[in-house]
Amino acid sequence: MGDVDIAKNCYTYRVVVDEAATYEDVGTQNVASGSFKWEIQWNDLDLSDTILGKGQFGEVRKGVYKGEDKHIPVAIKTLKSKATVEDKDDFNAELETMKRIGHHRNVVSLIGACEHAGQLYVALEFVTFGDLRTYLRTTRRRDKSGATHRLQPTRLMSFALDVAKGMDHLSKLGIIHRDLAARNVLLDDDLVAKVSDFGMSRGEDVYVKTSKQRVPTRWLAIESLCYSTYSTKSDVWSYAVLLWEIATLGATPYSGMVTRNLAHELSEGYRMPKPASLDNAVYHLMTECWNKNPEERPSFAHIAATFNDMISEIEHTYMDTGVYANVQFPAIEPEKDDY
Repeated sequence: MGDVDIAKNCYTYRVVVDEAATYEDVGTQNVASGSFKWEIQWNDLDLSDTILGKGQFGEVRKGVYKGEDKHIPVAIKTLKSKATVEDKDDFNAELETMKRIGHHRNVVSLIGACEHAGQLYVALEFVTFGDLRTYLRTTRRRDKSGATHRLQPTRLMSFALDVAKGMDHLSKLGIIHRDLAARNVLLDDDLVAKVSDFGMSRGEDVYVKTSKQRVPTRWLAIESLCYSTYSTKSDVWSYAVLLWEIATLGATPYSGMVTRNLAHELSEGYRMPKPASLDNAVYHLMTECWNKNPEERPSFAHIAATFNDMISEIEHTYMDTGVYANVQFPAIEPEKDDY
């Protein structure tokens, strides 16, 4: 084990670096040995015109993978022709991360990848209900009587538990997500939450960002804001912001606050207040995730175990967004949604 001291203006803490990190077996394939075959044939992919999402340099289209036994709906990710060499390198790095992750119920799975006409196509598990943030916000809609579509408390807690399980899986593989937020969690047919979007992920125990790539400021841990340093513990901080999103039905974190002031406010001790929907026990866990010292934040395994115990207490309600029938919804500021 090695120690890295970081002492700057915000505060001082120590990051433990595991120099002998190893991967573990995922399902039936051994990720470390690379024995699982991810290559698929171009002729086995049907790419539709339906665009599921797109950015400046890439897009995701709906498609079908024609496997040996059955046809599987997939989301096919590829880069646009104007992508730079750096974009291509990042895309390849994302594919390698997906290979390492393997299959887990609470992580969007890689189906396979192929190259065609010099273009890389990555087929991912297709998830029907889209992203968690959009789903949460749709439940804010009121009918003519003013009533909202109320999500059951157990459903909300299940979202929190699912994400914690998915992130625990990543942490055990030594993978840092770096962009954990409700917009990057997808829901399947059974409303099982799955962590997705590994374009910013890194496979190191501690990662110091040196590129100029734009980052999701309002979800970042304090050490990431101050020093561009990321670890599994900074993902834990981001998880608590995501948990706040669940509790507020997709509100914008730190609404009303200017983004450039965020690092200073957090360094001075500011934390988002408890949403009206949350029990004190859940908010206490949330604030533990926002501890200044990364080493004092809980692990994802601990978070998952805590939510599992809470869900089993059927006589107690830990998260109830039904309160928003009587109080105003926390604000959504679209211009601050992602950064």
